[in-house]
Amino acid sequence: MSSTSRIRAYEDDAGGVYLTRGDGGTVWFCGPVTADREGQFADDAKAWHGGDWEPGEVNGQSPAADVSGLALIATWTPESGVQVERKPVGDVVAGAGGQAYLGIDED
Repeated sequence: MSSTSRIRAYEDDAGGVYLTRGDGGTVWFCGPVTADREGQFADDAKAWHGGDWEPGEVNGQSPAADVSGLALIATWTPESGVQVERKPVGDVVAGAGGQAYLGIDED
């Protein structure tokens, strides 16, 4: 697996989601999850990987400083699809905004 094929989703304390690709580069703030963005992580990751879409200011995303202070909530790879991050007790790491973006509801 090429590291550039890995797309990661992060969440801040307010439920805003962020995306990164590979092992570095720009961290993109995608905003709070609105109804039209629910369950879109896998589609966004596939499109970014395939070159059909990429985050950018013209698409409504904005660059963020880094991922420090953000919770990693999921990773997508073409080989494994979406892998949701879980706490040691089995609960998902994602809060309400992140769960909405991932298309899961585990509260």
